[in-house]
Amino acid sequence: MSLEPDKKDKRRAALMSIAEERGYITLAEAAEALGVSAQTIRRDMNELEKLGRVKRTHGGITFTGALDQRAWRQRQRSQTAEKKSIAERIAGIVTDGATIFLDIGTTCEEVALALLARRNLKIVTYSIRSAAVFDDREDFTVAIPGGIVRHIDGAILGAGGDDFISQFSFDYAIIAVSGIDMQGRLRDDDEFEVLRVRTAIAHARQTLLALTTDKIGTGGLVKLCDLSEIDVVVANDELPEPLRDLVLAKDVELVSL
Repeated sequence: MSLEPDKKDKRRAALMSIAEERGYITLAEAAEALGVSAQTIRRDMNELEKLGRVKRTHGGITFTGALDQRAWRQRQRSQTAEKKSIAERIAGIVTDGATIFLDIGTTCEEVALALLARRNLKIVTYSIRSAAVFDDREDFTVAIPGGIVRHIDGAILGAGGDDFISQFSFDYAIIAVSGIDMQGRLRDDDEFEVLRVRTAIAHARQTLLALTTDKIGTGGLVKLCDLSEIDVVVANDELPEPLRDLVLAKDVELVSL
């Protein structure tokens, strides 16, 4: 009996794993990583696209299945009032005329709505949903990277997103995370997104963390940064004492609503 189907399935599973980890991978990178020809990888990419797991782009694939739809819908419905309060407080910190990096996620979508109270903003985001919020504001300038839209959460995926972000200098980087542990490590689930946020933090004068308390003590697959790299934490409630003490010890401004 031929073992080829099993080898093929394992290779495609490995390709999916690489695509999920990176968000985007070129045909040449995949062929080198898996030790097969570009023609073989091209066939694998075509089959994975038919299954709806990836999207073919020029010269590679973008992972489209990283998020579980039910989990995302639940996230949309959770702590909506708290997210709105956090967003309004962050919008109060932002000054008119500022240049802003805005992260992706349901909390940052609330921040986008709250930022409509400001004037003459310049906003860089890889969330097509947040970008659409500013559509009618002629005094706003909005920049987004090129790529493929992940329909579940509106993320714009594609190679070079961090290079795009590195072109800018920000007054504020407004970010959210999948989780923060009691040692002050901020984590997220998507390495592709983490690379973009790290780049934004490095190019920002001030970084604001929008933190709902359901994220405290939860994990994420990829470390984003430490609390020492955050300037202001805006949380919807008091933080647990060990984490609050750590925030203050690292000279981070804490705003608890």
